[in-house]
Amino acid sequence: MTATGPAGPKSGGYKDIRTYIDDLEAAGMLRRVAAEVDLKHEIGAICARALERGGPAILFENVKGYPGLPLAANLLTTDERVAFSLGVPPDHDRIYEKILVGLENRLASVERPTGPCKDVVLTGDKVDVYAFPTPWWHEGDAGQYIGTTHAFITADPDTGVHNMGSYRVMIHDKDTLSVQIRGSHPVGEQPNPGDRSGARADGLEHILKNEIKGLPTPCAIALSMDPLLTMAAGSPVPADAEGMSEYEAAAAWRGSPTELVKCETNDLRVPANAEIIIEGEVVPNVRVPEGPHGESNGFYVAHQETFLIKVTCITHRAQPVSYGLYCWMVEDYPRDLFRGASFQRRLIEHTGMTNIKRVQVAKVGRNGMVIISAKISSADEPRRIMEGAWAVAGERWVIVVDDDCDVRSWTDVLWRVTYFAQPGKHIVQGPEKPVRGHATENPDDPFEPPSCGLGIDATMHFKGYRFNQVNRVSSELAARVAARWGEYGLP
Repeated sequence: MTATGPAGPKSGGYKDIRTYIDDLEAAGMLRRVAAEVDLKHEIGAICARALERGGPAILFENVKGYPGLPLAANLLTTDERVAFSLGVPPDHDRIYEKILVGLENRLASVERPTGPCKDVVLTGDKVDVYAFPTPWWHEGDAGQYIGTTHAFITADPDTGVHNMGSYRVMIHDKDTLSVQIRGSHPVGEQPNPGDRSGARADGLEHILKNEIKGLPTPCAIALSMDPLLTMAAGSPVPADAEGMSEYEAAAAWRGSPTELVKCETNDLRVPANAEIIIEGEVVPNVRVPEGPHGESNGFYVAHQETFLIKVTCITHRAQPVSYGLYCWMVEDYPRDLFRGASFQRRLIEHTGMTNIKRVQVAKVGRNGMVIISAKISSADEPRRIMEGAWAVAGERWVIVVDDDCDVRSWTDVLWRVTYFAQPGKHIVQGPEKPVRGHATENPDDPFEPPSCGLGIDATMHFKGYRFNQVNRVSSELAARVAARWGEYGLP
């Protein structure tokens, strides 16, 4: 299935994780670990070291206590592997362009009568989430987190529109899980469906809407999906005007419809080619503590009021492949690409400023910094862009640069900050962000600390100064060179 050419290995079009893993290995981007490894901390430590060293994707073939059940990790760490999943050359601009085009041109899903995820169907006493290898990813984790690279799937009780999000899921016992969706939520909290800024999550709104009526929320957790569904679930992909959401964005990136099947115990539609589907319901007006768990903001985080899931059914492929994520400041997830593209789309919708050209979300940490390039045409536009960014997302620091800036290059960005931003004129304090969490949580261990935003106008025009032409390779020439990089034989 894998082809090679002047631009290097090309693939894409994946409908399941197995084919993606096989093709990664054929392209030299995955290594199998045959030695026995322990779920309790050892696998996590291996993944962390591999991430630090920029290592390959990993397939653990010999997980202690789970013969014949492999566990994959670090599948999407690099731009090269993300490009491989999308079927484009390993060039950041080409990847970003394909993500944006897919968000704008979603492809409808198709429903099948059955699929590989239903090879085995388990209900009643046979339900046991411990049947699959689930690591204690970090040494300070309170338990095993089965939901790290998954999709938590719910439907809007008013419209039926499906949503999937990658909210962390912890095992409590063989048929009981908790799901943490953006912190703690006390019983009685009201839904806020009108807020599309990214401060809320659709799965949360679905649960709260049902709770008002005292109803459970049907849910499903899809584990080990194809790489594009995995990335769609972990990215902010609001439903478009036609009600198309993550399934349909992934389909556009894939180039073929997402195949769905109906759950056994509820009416949700789930990915037919996922390795494992856990069906259940969120119990209304019940909360449980979960964590701590290592997070991408660099801290261990615990929550006292998270949602309880009772599992009703598990379906899976024969000898399923598990897939999980070591969550850290650097992790197996293309945060900067997918979140940046989604951020750009929402920012343009919010501000109407189509001159915004690129958004770069910092790779390290979460809700920390975003760099926005734009073709500036007036002195007030950088400030309007900052205010729009604070309105649609949670990043604290916003740096606005001209459209000729390479937003991925800290050298380029910081050169512009030091030359074009004067304190008192072009560096401004943004809105204050409260502690994320709830008063019932430990105030000494908040989800995120209180802080003020910081905006930096690092653009060079309309400031009353005259600068010489910037010395840099044009974007057109850079694109031509990037397209031939494999032909040059350079690493």
